[in-house]
Amino acid sequence: MMTDAEIFDDIKAFIEDKGLKGQGTIESDTPLLEWGILDSLTLARLTAHVEARYGIAVPSGVSFGERFRDLKSIVEFIVELQAGAGSTGGLG
Repeated sequence: MMTDAEIFDDIKAFIEDKGLKGQGTIESDTPLLEWGILDSLTLARLTAHVEARYGIAVPSGVSFGERFRDLKSIVEFIVELQAGAGSTGGLG
């Protein structure tokens, strides 16, 4: 399993490549949705990347405004989903 720092670096690189098209950098608290860095297409690509790369499913009905607000919240969300996927029994 990747560390939080590795997840951070991976997601940061993905967003800078796909959202900013290599034309800038973001910080952990950059407001990605508010600044239009993540639009609907980039958000869909990011969701697909997260699901494929981390072997987790992003639940339908997730609050993108809360969970994809900035890099920090995205990393926390991925870690949370990974922890849920690793649990056995119950509602994961």
